[in-house]
Amino acid sequence: MIIGIISRSNLDDKIFWSGTENTIYSNLKSQNNIKTVKIDNLNNLLRKIFAIRREYLKFIRNIKYDEAYNEIISKNFSRQIENRLKDIKVDYLLAFDISLISNLKTKIPILLWTDTLYTDYYEHYFKDKNISKETNKNIKILEKKTIKKCYKIFLSSIWAINKAKKKYKKFSEKFHHLNLGPNLKEKIAEKTINRKLKIRPKCRINLITLSVKWKRKGLDKVLKLNETINRKGVKSYLTVIGLKNKNFTDKRVKFVGFINKNDPNGEKIISNHLLKNHFHILFSESEAYGLALIEANSRAVPNITFKVGGISHIIKDNLNGKAFNQNEDINNIANYIIETFNNKKKYEKLALSSRREYLLKYDYNKIIKKLIYLIKK
Repeated sequence: MIIGIISRSNLDDKIFWSGTENTIYSNLKSQNNIKTVKIDNLNNLLRKIFAIRREYLKFIRNIKYDEAYNEIISKNFSRQIENRLKDIKVDYLLAFDISLISNLKTKIPILLWTDTLYTDYYEHYFKDKNISKETNKNIKILEKKTIKKCYKIFLSSIWAINKAKKKYKKFSEKFHHLNLGPNLKEKIAEKTINRKLKIRPKCRINLITLSVKWKRKGLDKVLKLNETINRKGVKSYLTVIGLKNKNFTDKRVKFVGFINKNDPNGEKIISNHLLKNHFHILFSESEAYGLALIEANSRAVPNITFKVGGISHIIKDNLNGKAFNQNEDINNIANYIIETFNNKKKYEKLALSSRREYLLKYDYNKIIKKLIYLIKK
């Protein structure tokens, strides 16, 4: 089986879409029964010209305009892909972005793999924003074209699947659930996981959050949680990866900043931070999936999070963490963490079951096998 993988970015880039496209490409490339062809690094000049309009509408009129999702840009991307396809032979085309394939003219079966449909993405993330009428219209047009054109569509959570099937009942048979895994490629041996778990501090709680958006990732609430645990007389320290310090002076909080995964040591640095911590905290206001949750579980770190979007698909209470309602009192969340931490057997059981949940559902070897099965089905 030969799969052509489409991306407007460089598939070797570990930052674009948090590195997801690169991770999928790398895992497909490593399979003995699959050959991959890169159809990436598309010319972005036209999109960048439209980005000028995006910035004007954003800063002058407070309107959110998405320059990548309009017919002109989509047709430009599609023509580029069609020209590439003249020189290669593939059995399937795999894309992650509707704007690249909605106007694509080809007889090759097209596969789409993403976390949620783009209309649902906008409804979930930007419901309070003043969205450009042109953007709303174009996204709906491009999405309908894509769904009609695709052979199969893979979405990463049951939440996303249910919304898609409800919206596009006529094409419901095209939608299939397929998890996304962590964007940490290094495989950690079980003996290393067990050793790192044993040496996590016993007299203080180490919290970590992987957050690149202060407001959307709920960092104010994460900081308040750490403060609340300390106020209850239990030592708690928080590590924030992805964000810079905004003049925050609490010495019990460490801001590591953004870690570039394209750096040879980038992934290892993130992995080492996770291995030292007891709980990963993600208090997102909106979240289509939550890759950081899986990355934490892969290092035997349970998650403390909110029941929003696709998170409920990933986090199962007392199996790989605990998901609270968004309006839950921070005191109750702090009490749960303290109680779990103080019961050493309970914490170790939760940490190990978090790791098992990753191995059972989110290891890319299993995900890719399911992908091939669904393609052939």
